[in-house]
Amino acid sequence: MRRKNYKHDMTAFFMRNEKGQIAIFVIIAVVIVALLLIFLFYPKLPFISKTGELSPISYLKSCIEPDLKKNVETLSNNAGYSNPEGVLEYQGDKIKYLCYTAEYYKTCVVQQPLIKEHFEQELNVLMKEKTQTCVQNLKTEYEKRGYEVSLGKIDSRASINPGNILIAINSPMSVKKSGSSQSFSGFNVEMKSEMYDLVMIGVSVIDFESSAGDSETTLYMQYYPSLKIEKTRLGEGSKVYRLTNVETNESFRFASRSLVWPPGYGI
Repeated sequence: MRRKNYKHDMTAFFMRNEKGQIAIFVIIAVVIVALLLIFLFYPKLPFISKTGELSPISYLKSCIEPDLKKNVETLSNNAGYSNPEGVLEYQGDKIKYLCYTAEYYKTCVVQQPLIKEHFEQELNVLMKEKTQTCVQNLKTEYEKRGYEVSLGKIDSRASINPGNILIAINSPMSVKKSGSSQSFSGFNVEMKSEMYDLVMIGVSVIDFESSAGDSETTLYMQYYPSLKIEKTRLGEGSKVYRLTNVETNESFRFASRSLVWPPGYGI
């Protein structure tokens, strides 16, 4: 009996230890995974630098970028206008004419000679309030962390550049805590974008529309491998252009009416 009990006790002992070892291994594995996740993502957490301090650029970017992306998409879908006049009604949308003539046999007249600059002006208006709110929120966040904050007048300017869209914020700010201080003359918030190329190609297309009455879109697509141009011809002579970067899925849409022939005549 003693030997039998001895064997039974030893078996139970090892079974308990195996379960305990498995539990320990599971805990160790969870800890390792957690450490890896912290290592990979901690530097990318919004608002926080690698030293654990508040990063004003990261904070402002996370606050501004969602609205910036939405407003750029809205404007780019309508030739850079938020409330356009002189439009083509197409499939329930009102699309801005960037080049237009109501006459037959004549090339169109450019309706907006500074397309990129107008886009930037419209974007400025749409982003002004949000940018000011985000800077004020940054001030509040610093104050929550025990800083004394001095903030000057807030102004901002949007610009469309090769490879990015920039919100340049002119807002002098100084922060103080425990004898140390930092001063900022302003902040630059960048969002990756290929809108610059799309707008400038649109300018080139409009140049051809106004001078030759049409454009050869295949030449653009041969030169820009990531570019897709859709040109829809309508019965009354208008054309709807959509320029798309197939890698970023950004697009720029506008309308034109140029060198139109009367019904019954064609080229």
